[in-house]
Amino acid sequence: MSQATRLSLAIFFICFAARAAELRGIVRDPQNIPVPNARITLVPRSGGVRVSTASGRDGSYRFQSIAPGEYLIQTDAQGFAQSLAGEITLTRDASEQKDLALTLAAVREQIVVTASNESQPEGEISRTVNTVTAEDVRDRDSFSLADGLSTLAGVRAQQLGGPGALTSIRIRGMRNQDTAVLVDGIRLRDASTIQSDASGFIQDLMFTNARRVEVMNGPGSSLYGTGAIGGVLNVVTDEGGGKARGSLLAEGGTLGMARSRATVAGGLARDRVQYSAGLAHVNVTSGVDRDDAFRDTSFQGRIATRLTASTMLQARLFAADSFGKLNGGPGQTGLLPATGIVDAVAGVTFAPAANDSDSTRAGRFLSGALLLDGQAAPKLTYRISFQTLASGRRYGNGPAGVGFQPFGTTRTVYDSRIQTANARASYSVGHQSVTAGYEFENENYAFHYADRGDPAAASAVHATQRSNAVFAQDQVKLLDGRLLVSGGFRAQYFTQLSRPSFAPTASSPYAGTALPAPPAAYTGDGSAAYIIRSTNTKIRAHVGRGYRAPSLYERFGSSFDSYFGYSNYGDPRLKPEQSFGFDAGIDQDFRSGRARVSASYFYSRLQNTIAFGSVTASDPYGRTFGGYINSRGGLSRGVELSARLSPLSSLNVTAAYTFVNAAERAPLYGDVLRTFVIPRHQFSATVTQRVGKRLVLTLDTIQSGNSLAPIFGDFVTSFETRVYRFDGMRRVNAGASYRLPLRETTAVRFYVRAENITAQDYYETGYRTPGRTAVGGMQFEF
Repeated sequence: MSQATRLSLAIFFICFAARAAELRGIVRDPQNIPVPNARITLVPRSGGVRVSTASGRDGSYRFQSIAPGEYLIQTDAQGFAQSLAGEITLTRDASEQKDLALTLAAVREQIVVTASNESQPEGEISRTVNTVTAEDVRDRDSFSLADGLSTLAGVRAQQLGGPGALTSIRIRGMRNQDTAVLVDGIRLRDASTIQSDASGFIQDLMFTNARRVEVMNGPGSSLYGTGAIGGVLNVVTDEGGGKARGSLLAEGGTLGMARSRATVAGGLARDRVQYSAGLAHVNVTSGVDRDDAFRDTSFQGRIATRLTASTMLQARLFAADSFGKLNGGPGQTGLLPATGIVDAVAGVTFAPAANDSDSTRAGRFLSGALLLDGQAAPKLTYRISFQTLASGRRYGNGPAGVGFQPFGTTRTVYDSRIQTANARASYSVGHQSVTAGYEFENENYAFHYADRGDPAAASAVHATQRSNAVFAQDQVKLLDGRLLVSGGFRAQYFTQLSRPSFAPTASSPYAGTALPAPPAAYTGDGSAAYIIRSTNTKIRAHVGRGYRAPSLYERFGSSFDSYFGYSNYGDPRLKPEQSFGFDAGIDQDFRSGRARVSASYFYSRLQNTIAFGSVTASDPYGRTFGGYINSRGGLSRGVELSARLSPLSSLNVTAAYTFVNAAERAPLYGDVLRTFVIPRHQFSATVTQRVGKRLVLTLDTIQSGNSLAPIFGDFVTSFETRVYRFDGMRRVNAGASYRLPLRETTAVRFYVRAENITAQDYYETGYRTPGRTAVGGMQFEF
């Protein structure tokens, strides 16, 4: 046997043939009664292969062929709180016994992955992370992602109308493009949007197959790259495994709304194959103004196979297809004061967004990923992944409607494709964990415009760029685990592949000019937490930088319309946006974990942002109507307060308050410095009462202060843009559900929910929102 053959066999043995361990036990409830169909998940501390199973009829569970290492154990069962059930270290050829006890208390320890891109108990994280679980979503009947996050501290979810209307999620007073969206830790963004962010997807994202959603407040670009300036939103889907299970849901309600969802998950071949899938559909036939039709179909699926005890190959798919009718924007009306901020009074000082019968939007995306997780040694794990994300949006419009309208029927198409390859490895030694990796990304942007009434008005743009990134992170536990310190760094380098193409060719504003690649982006952050075990107190602090690379639209965007003809807006010389963020806070547990309160102060500064503004007369690209430029940015600072209480095992209460003082460094319109859309005060509370084992009652509210927003003038009033002050939200919602067991593993749940029960007449920056609404439905669980 040659030396090369021996070496190859040795590498195979180390990486793929580690001797396995076994874990078994019994799951019991607080009365020490065995619990069947409980879900148990083993989560490796240093990454690697996550495995799940389910307890049998006698409450027993068993994991076979498990790679040696340190694991967190997570439990989840119907009627009990999802929680961290303990930790265990498995050695080679070991056979361990660990019985698990479920709890009814709502304030429970969760396993969080977003804070460090590794699995950690909440008590060990040194950043601000909030979690929405599948149980929270079920109790509040949250169908859309934005609705499920609206009660979290520091989160502002805005929807410009009813279901399917343009939706944004802002964290800590930052802009919508400052929130990075992930699915299972993989970025979800659209390279054809103005800022190359997830704004084109938010209104289409439903709770299709999510097990929980984690929201990290503060910059996270050192971990997740471009766009993670204000915060990170990570949708964690069901891993599958264990006994086959699922659900079928159907509901209907006001606004001509019908919604349905089907989920299934389980394991095959003694859990060597794990699968999960979800399919959701919503259909709105009338909407807020009885002509806001919307429909959306979403699918999420995952299948994984354990090649050996220490390696797993996964395939993930996430797709959505949507269609909606759009409204025009709000307009100025009546006699306005000559100067200053205008108080928004519908029908008096502004005209609410009006119906536009021939304006439509169709969107779709398809994200597919392959991932190989492995454990080369008990302390060394790795992940290799490849993702392709294709997305497209089609906008149609015609001469109907109010305000600026095209003379004929127009069609605007935006398409993008992003391909990402990522490889990282994590090594744990003692109380230290080091992660390093490399990422390659290729993104393509395509734009097409056509006017049926004017064939000569057709235009198109195609552009492509690549980037290479390296990143590293170090986490250390000191002082017997009481002091947790983490630091990270990321560098991203860009390459301009070729000159973008334009149609008609004569319209290209970049002929004969140099097209530099965007400058490299460097980010880093550090965080620390100190735990006082005698009082169950954690003091934490985080400082970091974020960045957003200039999008291909901002660099090469152009448009054509019937009024102004061809216009170029892009500037290939733009620098990446930068941000600096700092936050510090304290988490305090009371009553043996039945109550937890948190308080945080945050400060965020945007630097070198990209905005649309006036250009100089000597602009090398011939821009006459303005374009994208680097600007001065702004500041946001404030306080987040939150509490989770479980005074009784059947009663859960959560509350959150956020104060935000966000301001621009240069006035946007007139002398207004206050950031648009962001209210200075926001409060939310949710009360969940369980009556017996079957009935659940919920009551929740969101209250916010006023906010500012611009309204543009038109031919009738003037071309002057005025700033309006809109009243805040005052919404109260209530719901009830009743679960009827049929057999040991099946049940039917009936539920109703009413929203905005006080019928508040509320406008989001001039767009009418739903009044009093109600839904009812049933869910079959098996």
